[in-house]
Amino acid sequence: MHPSDTKPYINRTLQPAAMRRLAWTLALATALVPRQPTQQHTRRTVQRRANIFEQAADAASKFFEERARQDSLALAKFTEGLEKSRQNFLSDLRGIFDVKGASLDQTLEKLEDALLSADIGATTTDQILDDVKAVAQAQGDYTEQDVTAILRGRMAEALMKGGPSSLTSAAAGPTVILVLGANGMGKTTTIGKLARRLRAETGQKVLLAACDTFRAAAVEQLEEWAARAEVDIVVPDPGIESPAAAAYKACDVALQGDYDVVIVDTSGRLVNNRALTAELDKIRRTLEKKIPGAPHESLLVVDAAVGRNALDQARGWQQDVGVTGLAVTKLDGTARAGFVVSVVQDLGIPVKLVGVGETLDDLRDFEGERFVDALLDVNDADDLRERFARIAAERAAAPATISVAAPSTIPAPAARPAKKKSSKKKKAKKRR
Repeated sequence: MHPSDTKPYINRTLQPAAMRRLAWTLALATALVPRQPTQQHTRRTVQRRANIFEQAADAASKFFEERARQDSLALAKFTEGLEKSRQNFLSDLRGIFDVKGASLDQTLEKLEDALLSADIGATTTDQILDDVKAVAQAQGDYTEQDVTAILRGRMAEALMKGGPSSLTSAAAGPTVILVLGANGMGKTTTIGKLARRLRAETGQKVLLAACDTFRAAAVEQLEEWAARAEVDIVVPDPGIESPAAAAYKACDVALQGDYDVVIVDTSGRLVNNRALTAELDKIRRTLEKKIPGAPHESLLVVDAAVGRNALDQARGWQQDVGVTGLAVTKLDGTARAGFVVSVVQDLGIPVKLVGVGETLDDLRDFEGERFVDALLDVNDADDLRERFARIAAERAAAPATISVAAPSTIPAPAARPAKKKSSKKKKAKKRR
C-alpha cells in the first residue's frame, strides 16, 4: 500500500516506516487468529501465530526505543541550538536575583529590561510583571521559582495563541506547501531539509516545484537540494519564465505521479515589491485551480538574526498574501530567540519549523513548551506548570483592582534619582 492510500497527517502525527511495519504485522497476526477454534487448527498453525505475535512485540519494542532515542536527540539538538539566547537571558535573570535586599520595584524594573532585551515583546512582558506584582501582594513575598514559573507559563501561553504548530495535510490528493520569504532568509535550504524529512522520516513521496524564475541560479540550487534530499523536482520548461506556468506543470506531475506532498519554491522578495507580490498571488490562484484547497500551508521563512524586525516582515506578508505559519532559520546563531514569542503573540501566526544547525537533520518541529524549557534551562517542568496554574487561579479569584505593595520581607524602595532621558528612549524603543 502506498502512503497516500492512508493519507496520514504531515509532521508529528505521521507514522514512520517502523510503525507501519508494526501495524501490518499486528493486522496479519489478528487475521490469523481463529474466531472459533476447531480441531483443524494444528500445533503448527498455533506456533505460526505465536511467532507472528512475537515479531509484532519485537517490532513494537524497537519502534518505541527508536522513537525515544529520536526524541532525546531532538531535544538535545534543540537545547544546544538555543545556547546563545539561553546564556544571555539566564545571565540577566541571575543578575536580578543575586542582588540582596532589592525592592520589588527594583526587581521589576530589571526584569522588564531583561525581557525586552530578549525580544519577548511588550504584551507578554506586561503580563509577566503584573503576575509577579500579584504574587508579591498575595504572599507578602515571592521566590525565584515563582518568577520562573510565571515566565514559563506566560511565554508558553503566548506561543499557543497562534494555533496548532503541526503542518496541515490535505484531506485528499497531494498536500501543497507554498514557501515564501525574502532573499537570504534560508528559504531554499528550508525546502530541502523539509523535503528530506518528509521522505526519510515519514515515507512521503515528495515533489519540489521550482517556481523561482526571477533569481539567477535559483533553479539550479533547488535541483541540488532535491538531489541531496533524494526527492523529485519539476523545473520550468526552456524559455518559460512564468512562475505560475511552472506551478501549473508541477501540479500536473503531482496528480499524475500520485505524490503526497508538493513543496513550491517562490522568488525571494521584499513585501513592498508589488510586482512580485502580484506574481505570487497568481501562483496561489493557479495552485487552487489545479488542486482544491491548495496551498494547504503558506510558510514564511524568517531569519532569527533579524529578531523583532521579523514581526514587521510577517505582518506585511500576512496582510498581502496570507501566512499560515513561520519557519524560523538560524535559531542557533541568535542571542535573542525570544522574538518568537512576540511574533506569535502579536500576529497569531504559529511557528511550525525551526532550523537549529547546518546539517540536513537540523530542521525540527516547533513545540512551544519545549522551546521555553530550553530557553529557561528548565529541568522540572511539571513543578513549574503546577506552580503557574496555582498563581493563575489565585489571580483569577482575586479582586479586579488591587493595590500593590512591596513584599514585607524586602525593603521598601528608596527614593531613586531621575532616570537619564537616554534610558527612557532606549526602553521605549525596545517596547515597540
